[in-house]
Amino acid sequence: MNSTVKKNILTFCICLCTVLTFAQQKMEKDLYLLQSNFVDLRFGAMIHFNMGTFTDEEWASPRHDPKEFNPTKLDCSQWAKACKAAGMTYGILTTKHHDGFCLWDSKYTDYDIGNSPLKRDVVAEYVKAFRKEGLKPCLYFSIWDRHNGVENGGAKQEEFVMNQLTELLSNYGEIPMIIFDGWNWKMGHKSISYQRIYDHIKKLQPNCLVSEHNGNSPLQTDLVYYEGPKGVYPQGNNVYPSQMALTLTNGWFWHTNAPKEVKDINYTLDKLQRVIPLYCNYMINIGPNREGLFDREAVEHLEGVGKRWKKADRLPLPKQPVIPRVYLKSTIVSSSTGEAFIEPKGAAGDGSPIADLLSQKTASVMADGISDLVGDNGGFAAFQTYWKFSPDTERYIVLDLGSEESISKFYYLPAQLKGYSGIVTQYVLSVSNDNQSFKAVKSDYWSKTSDLKIASFSPVKARYIKLQILKSIDEAMISEVGAGN
Repeated sequence: MNSTVKKNILTFCICLCTVLTFAQQKMEKDLYLLQSNFVDLRFGAMIHFNMGTFTDEEWASPRHDPKEFNPTKLDCSQWAKACKAAGMTYGILTTKHHDGFCLWDSKYTDYDIGNSPLKRDVVAEYVKAFRKEGLKPCLYFSIWDRHNGVENGGAKQEEFVMNQLTELLSNYGEIPMIIFDGWNWKMGHKSISYQRIYDHIKKLQPNCLVSEHNGNSPLQTDLVYYEGPKGVYPQGNNVYPSQMALTLTNGWFWHTNAPKEVKDINYTLDKLQRVIPLYCNYMINIGPNREGLFDREAVEHLEGVGKRWKKADRLPLPKQPVIPRVYLKSTIVSSSTGEAFIEPKGAAGDGSPIADLLSQKTASVMADGISDLVGDNGGFAAFQTYWKFSPDTERYIVLDLGSEESISKFYYLPAQLKGYSGIVTQYVLSVSNDNQSFKAVKSDYWSKTSDLKIASFSPVKARYIKLQILKSIDEAMISEVGAGN
């Protein structure tokens, strides 16, 4: 090969790298813009309306007859007008809850509105009504589906989820945001692949933000969701684009005593004043009644809020920390000596994580896809998994990616709600292709906080990545680790 050809090839490669780098920067800029625009929505409604509305259950049984779902006066326009009167700018509808009943006629299950007396597409009517009032229609979707067998994860179950998401994100126009439930805390992002679901959503709708019921970390989410009824609130120094919901009554779904439980207007005004300055949208959860309408008491509450709430100025969303957008799967995790901790311990049942997650004993607990802890005042107990290292001279983790991959980031989430205890404060990262000879790619310090830690370094191709812990506060504890780009 002559020098001219070599020069041309080199020039092409440099140009290609420049284009790819620019494309990546553009993606990051676009994501920040989407996040910024979303938190500027400030005030919205989470609308829990599904089978539980008619069965007086918060988590409905998966074995009900679809004929029980029969809202005789369904009027999504009434919902939209009441939300607009409150000064809201968006809504989130429970398209499917944990029992698996679908508010659209899905071709992948018979447990849906197509087999109900209603035989109307609730998702379509909701989307149309909210758009007509100038409100953005967002969707809620439970990965955990007890009717259709999506409980423990697996290839077949993952495909079912993908197919239903295709329906929701192909047939209703632009959806600004979709929020998931029953995934991170129930079966983890490993049993149902976070990366595959995320990429599928972005392929269908590039501008659709992804959120999840996963607590207080930006790990594997575009928007942090703080679940208020479980005591999870944004911290006073929060800079993550986020949202939080509290219920208008004493339940997510409508119950017969709901009209008497509607909270005082000052309750909502107080939360709007406290939450929104923290770059966190505030949502009131409203459960339509069995006729398919907001109760008069709920409508009056919303109208009262709209008359008194005034939108205040706020600084722009701060620049966001660099986190992976591509998460590489670890096939094997090896570690220096330590012990796996599961909190709480106990048998898996309805509302608890799957049995396999509750019986982990090895270092793989650090890459099980359960990456956070959500406090709970009822329903199921708080849950997290982590590895506590023995106080050996050398403490380390080695992730096996299964094959040679390009790597440029490593993330580490400390065990949550432990104060400063267990936080790794100094480390070295090394890579290898044979798990014998390692080359250092990063050596640095991490802050003394329980926040998600990210180490970025120049892209390198390797199969193995090793974290050596040089210093920690007390015995090191790690909830979740991983590599990506």
